[in-house]
Amino acid sequence: MPHRRMLAALLVLGAGLLGVLLHWVERGRPVTLAEAGALQLPCVSYAPFRRGQAPSDPGVRIPAADIEEDLRLLQRHTGCVRTYAVGEGLDAVPAIARRLGLRVKLGAWIGRDARANERELARAIALAREYRDVVDLLVVGNEVLLRRELAPPALAELLARARRESPVPVAYADVWEFWWRHAATLRAHVDVVAVHVLPYWEDEPVAVEHAVDHLYAIAAESRRRFAPAPVWIGETGWPAAGRQRGPARPGRVEQARFARELLARARHEPLDVNWIEGFDQPWKRALEGAMGGAWGLRDRHGAERMARSGPVQADPAASHGLVAALVGALLGAGVALLRWRSVWAALALALAGAAIASIGVAQVDAMRLWNRTPFEWLASGVASAVAFGGALLASWRLAAALPTRSWVDAGGTLAAVRVAVLFIAATVALQLLFDGRYRGFASPLLAAPALSLLALCIAGASPHGHRHEERLLAAVLLACAPLIVWHEGLANMQALGWAALLWVLAVPVLLHAVGWRTSASAASSTAGAASVAE
Repeated sequence: MPHRRMLAALLVLGAGLLGVLLHWVERGRPVTLAEAGALQLPCVSYAPFRRGQAPSDPGVRIPAADIEEDLRLLQRHTGCVRTYAVGEGLDAVPAIARRLGLRVKLGAWIGRDARANERELARAIALAREYRDVVDLLVVGNEVLLRRELAPPALAELLARARRESPVPVAYADVWEFWWRHAATLRAHVDVVAVHVLPYWEDEPVAVEHAVDHLYAIAAESRRRFAPAPVWIGETGWPAAGRQRGPARPGRVEQARFARELLARARHEPLDVNWIEGFDQPWKRALEGAMGGAWGLRDRHGAERMARSGPVQADPAASHGLVAALVGALLGAGVALLRWRSVWAALALALAGAAIASIGVAQVDAMRLWNRTPFEWLASGVASAVAFGGALLASWRLAAALPTRSWVDAGGTLAAVRVAVLFIAATVALQLLFDGRYRGFASPLLAAPALSLLALCIAGASPHGHRHEERLLAAVLLACAPLIVWHEGLANMQALGWAALLWVLAVPVLLHAVGWRTSASAASSTAGAASVAE
């Protein structure tokens, strides 16, 4: 019978695997939500850059055929589209919308370049005149004040000119705080006040269960402030992927819940809103992280993501994680039986293999979601190789120790891997602490080595040495963990999970640094000496 600490190590592996499996079961569980039925969204933001383009690309122009394909898909969700510019081929939208029977809220992009603003505004006003039967509103500028690209008086001059020349009502769109702050300067120069209310992105993020109430509260206060001018919610929505902010968790279920609850409430309390957005915009990931590219009713390939009825799964591919666990368990057990012919070793590698393989699926998903450049793919690939390689090596050492209940040396390669894993964890932790708004919690990356190294430590022979760099990195992790939780809030479960992983990696190192030893370490040393003597 293995030593009690060896049994405890197996229990740790088993508990870790159970947690991983429950994660995948929860991700694949169909969630019943309010039904939106046949109701359509009043209006939907449309940008055509879902096929690898970006509005910043020099000379980019989207073919009219692509725009028509997109608008035909959006017809299934709405009778109105909001655009943000008339360049890059978007000047074709009104003509296509006329053929399809769609209404248009036409956008003119305003930025720092005065000449570009002049060309954009002139073209937008001309389109509004030509397609007055289709264009309901001319939206001059989008979050110009938020981006600090123009001062309020300069923006007001452009709005005043547009209002003089436009045949349709004029609006300016910005986050509600900026509209409230600069109302005295802008209000007299618009016909419609277009405010953006994005509960996920608020300075104090709002949980999805309170998001509709928050939207209606901001809309009511805006109507009170700007009466008698009409208030239009120029943007609202929810991201289908990304990192949690405070209590605001992104996801497919959350996105569908917000939309359905909004539509259900609008049956009784009509609210003129525009949903952001029709299609995922991959180019926004470079500006806003994974969240920026995942606000669409449809993904980048045009496939519908947000059904208005029926149960919703957080991850339709969650079964891949369960299959990976089964494969990992079989491989681990098979290798252990061939190598040691020990049931205990087979059990250890089966548990570890299942957990590592299943976590590996989550890490691949995270890399696809967050990586944007070749460098990021290279960096995350190297980090993953180190982390998962270290997890496999630690599991192998544990399995090797079980048949004889004696410890296998944990130095050499594993010691170097430990330092590398701690360095990776410290790097990500510091990035999250000082520049975390658009970064994800790399929990899948650390979960496998944290679990394996913890099991190794509990087994008896402390897997951490006396290296100064280990102690320094562990101290960084120990300090960063509570600071990240404090910054993110206790409601952020992703932050709490990340902090727990940091402590699992750091605490054994620091305990060893202050003189902690396990009796099993001493026992295994004695056993090793006896074996040599024999």
